[in-house]
Amino acid sequence: MKRTFFVLILVMAVGAIFWMQRDAAVDSVPEETVPAEPEPVVTTTSYPIEEGDTFATVMERMGYTYEQMQSVLDAGEDIYDFTSIKLGNEFVIRKIDGAFDAIVYDINSESQALIQKNSAGDFVVIKQPIPYEVETMESDGVITSSLFVAGNEAGLQDRTILEIADIFAWEIDFATVIQEGDSFALIYDKRTRDGEAGPDGIVHAAKFTNTGKEFTAVRFEDPEGGIGYYTVDGTSLQKPFLKAPLRYSRITSGFSYARFHPVINSTVPHQAIDYAAPVGTPILATGDGVVKRASYNGGYGHFISIRHNDIWTTQYAHLSRYAVRAGERVEQGQVIGYVGSTGWSTGPHLHYEMVKYGTKVNPLTVEMPAGEPIKEEWREAFEQQVETYKEFFL
Repeated sequence: MKRTFFVLILVMAVGAIFWMQRDAAVDSVPEETVPAEPEPVVTTTSYPIEEGDTFATVMERMGYTYEQMQSVLDAGEDIYDFTSIKLGNEFVIRKIDGAFDAIVYDINSESQALIQKNSAGDFVVIKQPIPYEVETMESDGVITSSLFVAGNEAGLQDRTILEIADIFAWEIDFATVIQEGDSFALIYDKRTRDGEAGPDGIVHAAKFTNTGKEFTAVRFEDPEGGIGYYTVDGTSLQKPFLKAPLRYSRITSGFSYARFHPVINSTVPHQAIDYAAPVGTPILATGDGVVKRASYNGGYGHFISIRHNDIWTTQYAHLSRYAVRAGERVEQGQVIGYVGSTGWSTGPHLHYEMVKYGTKVNPLTVEMPAGEPIKEEWREAFEQQVETYKEFFL
């Protein structure tokens, strides 16, 4: 009996060892691996636009017929007019694994046109954002001579420096009040493309200290798709009037009730601000309105008057040429004309007047209407965005 029991135990042990070894052997068999799909090979060939080139000649150089060129023009009719290609730009043919994928053309610094083919082999044209690599950066600087110099020293491109001026254009007259010791800081997108520096992107938040007073700005895109800049407490920085009609210039003559006029050799009121600037400098409408006059006006020379509402009118004199006509509706910041020296003028400058209830007022000291507060239904989302930049605004 004992012998039988012993044999039974031995058989069970051997069986257990067998199954353990079997399982181990199964576990040790490597799983069948699926070979990874090879990465697609993307190749590009550039065709720069040279002196005398037309879209037809560039398409021919890329190997396309006149008929194919015409079909691209037709396909892109509502996207981009390819007859307007610019010298120095380029077309890029992109292939994937040797097969045609697209012809790419940059329309501007933000958008590009893609010429592709649909399933039927017909050309189609689409517009898309340029695919930049984006890194959000923080930068700051102190003004010792000019905003441009300080901005460049801080690593900012000119377009970003102008963006700072545009953001605070309703609060600060950058032509008159910037001084040594003023400072700025901002959070913005630094963009690259294929390892090369691209144009700077949007400014997310900014602050500017002028004569000891700090101004703040936060970029906010509302649920309706509108984009604007607000102070940290939610007041819109956009106001009915810009502080100045020129981006950068200097004041040569201020508002006065008795100023000697060098042309007529007499002391007369000068109820305006004169901004010195080179001939051809763009002049901006300081507010939305309707052009009441755009014509020659005696001593004013080439002259524009814009009626904004029942209260306000602005007037711009000594222009070299116009960019608008009488009766045209204009928007704040729109170019309406160009600096000149027509009429009673001793040199290139803009004579700028503000009229309130029919009386000329000093544009530098008059109290302007405040910006609108952010809508209450958007406030929670806005405050969450401000919280993102909490450390920046400390």
